[in-house]
Amino acid sequence: MLGLSAAVFFANLGAAQLWDEDEPIFAGTAREMMERGDWVVPVFNGAMLPDKPVGMYWLMMAGFAVFGPTEFAARCGSALFGLASVLVTWQLGRRLFSAEVGFWGGLALATSLSFDVVARAATPDAMLVFFSTLALYCFVAGTTPRQPSGSARAYLATAPLSVEPSWSAFAAMYAAMGLAVLSKGPVGLVLPTAAIGLYRSIARRPGVSSAAQSRTDQATAGARTWWAWVRSAIGNAAAVVSPAHLLRTMWSMRPLTALAVVAAVAGPWYVWVGLRTNGQWLAGFIGVHNVGRFFHAMEHHHGPFFYYVVAVVIGFFPWSLFLTPGLRLCGRRIRRGHRWRPGYVLLLSWIAVYVVFFSLARTKLPNYVLPVYPALALVIGGWIVAWQRRPSLVARRDLRAAWLLLALVGLGVAVGVPIAAIKFLQGEVLLGLIGLPLIVGAVFAWRFSERGQPRHAALTLAVAAASFSIALFGWGAVRIDRQQSSAKFAEFIRQHTAIGAARIRTFGYYRPSLVFYSRQPVRQFVAPEQVAEFFRDQPDDAFVFTSDERYRQLTAVLPPDVVVLARRPWFLRSSEILLLGRATPPLEVVSREGGGRR
Repeated sequence: MLGLSAAVFFANLGAAQLWDEDEPIFAGTAREMMERGDWVVPVFNGAMLPDKPVGMYWLMMAGFAVFGPTEFAARCGSALFGLASVLVTWQLGRRLFSAEVGFWGGLALATSLSFDVVARAATPDAMLVFFSTLALYCFVAGTTPRQPSGSARAYLATAPLSVEPSWSAFAAMYAAMGLAVLSKGPVGLVLPTAAIGLYRSIARRPGVSSAAQSRTDQATAGARTWWAWVRSAIGNAAAVVSPAHLLRTMWSMRPLTALAVVAAVAGPWYVWVGLRTNGQWLAGFIGVHNVGRFFHAMEHHHGPFFYYVVAVVIGFFPWSLFLTPGLRLCGRRIRRGHRWRPGYVLLLSWIAVYVVFFSLARTKLPNYVLPVYPALALVIGGWIVAWQRRPSLVARRDLRAAWLLLALVGLGVAVGVPIAAIKFLQGEVLLGLIGLPLIVGAVFAWRFSERGQPRHAALTLAVAAASFSIALFGWGAVRIDRQQSSAKFAEFIRQHTAIGAARIRTFGYYRPSLVFYSRQPVRQFVAPEQVAEFFRDQPDDAFVFTSDERYRQLTAVLPPDVVVLARRPWFLRSSEILLLGRATPPLEVVSREGGGRR
């Protein structure tokens, strides 16, 4: 499992340039902090950056110290945290259910599409997923009885979440959340606490003991009447949300311990950055990037209330093909009082808190719900184990439909990507090969399931998913990267002048990767007259990036010795990027094909 995960996360990890917008901003911030010797205030392009806390930048700075300011160094921390998340998901599944469920859960997490993206990206999401999951694991470990004798594996599988956590368990849980707060902010504390609190509110609801509740659930399930189930659900919900019960549950979560531990872990840096910036960084981060994003759709990232249902269906692919039967199995086992019921209640509480919270938020991005992917993976793990033990659990027509859909997605990639490549990617039609693992995997998984070999079918799906991710990110992304321009333009400028001595500006075109690869601040002009004045006042080391459309606005005002030094296609657009400068250096033009000189 870990070997397959490492192959998915590390294959050609540093071969592609940083992808706009987020990666070069975060990696550039870490590099600017390192160059300034400042471990406190995030700065990008010469300006304070209040987008994210410092944890990610410290991680990248450590990578730069070991490997230099490279793409691999910026991303390797995320890959390591991706591996750690797979490991802690496996351990969480082992404690809640069984070692086999944990194995399949870890495998599903490692080969799900969106998780593979963040485990290979220079962003804070992999850190947040790990520390959030670690907090849930600390809670589970603190509520699982110590094994007095016999098989530890068997004991842990039969008695999860049956002990009141000790102070040390809460302290460990909140310490993990404190690190999550350093990774991405208050969501690292609020949402894991809410997920655990919802579970405890359900498990501790008044008037019903665990044994009595189990008998009630079994009786309700045996009655097989919709009305009986509805009445039971309404009664349980009313007990869970009663004000007195909620207050008792909140106090049982040791809020004073939470404040003390999180303040000890994350507080020093937040206080320090607040003092260093006179509160401006905190105002921007809390006021704009947390509260503001919740109440207002920022940067055009909005969507309907069901946005995250669609995001999970796509992002958790291919395992989302079996999420519906997996969730149905959870509900059925909860109603029937299965011995794994507490674990399923915790997983569903975890999923519900994140999905509902971010569905209410006005700003929506697919990666916001990534911390629920370990929970979704364990739902799938439990379903696969149940399928292996009872192959008749899943109707053959449902399996056939899933394998057909998997093959159709692969066929869509194999056919659709080459068509798009002809227009946007300079004819990279070989990218269609990325869909082959899904097609082949669907064929073999179908054959195994038809023969009544569910384990082989599930393993085939995992291998197909891993092969698809490796082909997509380890090979396809490298070919697509040939169309990116910032690093090639920076190299062109470096050949004509010392990169630190060059004065670089933009007009009508800007990408954060220009800042990272040129290794200096890049200012933006908004009027043609600013461009003309810049070239009149600067010596030969002045350069301006623009687009071919905006260049038409400049031809009448530019000095006569300012020409187009280089041009390249604008990535995934039909226009071009132009580099303007004086004709005094030897005139070489970066070719459209990506890297040659003519």
